[in-house]
Amino acid sequence: MFAVLFACGGGDSTTGTSGAMQQSSARPDCAPNDTSCQLDGLDAPLAVGARLPLDVRITARGVAAPKIALEAARADVLEIRGAELVGKAPGFSSVLFSGEDGVVLDFVTLSVALPDRLELYRLTDDGAPEASPLPEKIQLAPGDDLELSIRAFSGATRLLGDLDAAWEVDGAIGTLLDAGRRASRRLRVKTPGLGTLAITTGGSVKTLTIEVLP
Repeated sequence: MFAVLFACGGGDSTTGTSGAMQQSSARPDCAPNDTSCQLDGLDAPLAVGARLPLDVRITARGVAAPKIALEAARADVLEIRGAELVGKAPGFSSVLFSGEDGVVLDFVTLSVALPDRLELYRLTDDGAPEASPLPEKIQLAPGDDLELSIRAFSGATRLLGDLDAAWEVDGAIGTLLDAGRRASRRLRVKTPGLGTLAITTGGSVKTLTIEVLP
């Protein structure tokens, strides 16, 4: 499968991963306020089941912004869905960047890996995750408001992509809100008590025990 998108042309990109032919730079397509995402290249594997919106920039000098077609060399490993890459199965696949005439302008090769654990992070105001994941239990106070994001890992490597997940908090301790960023939710704490936040993705569940103090 392939998808068509417009790429920026001219100039060098200071972030992202250079294509094998040194004609392009590619990185995850990020929200303007998501600085952590903006600094990511494609140097880590994509998680199986995760979606990765891609921002492709043609960096060759003198080249106007062309219409780019994305195509995965191995559809069993990597699927192109709109302007997103979707991890299908562990392995390697090149992603070809072609012009309207079908000529390949550049390509990058990605690996796809199966996550072996999930970690929950608190996000800062600019959308960057804190340095360390949250422990299994935290204490909060009524009125606390925090934005959380789920990240997939394989060994010590944080995997790329956003996993489709179901978020649920039990009890009456708080409310989950859409945070406006992919793969994240905002928890607004209301009532003292003990509750559990559960994030389910695929066959994995990540839980966080929350004690809200009086």
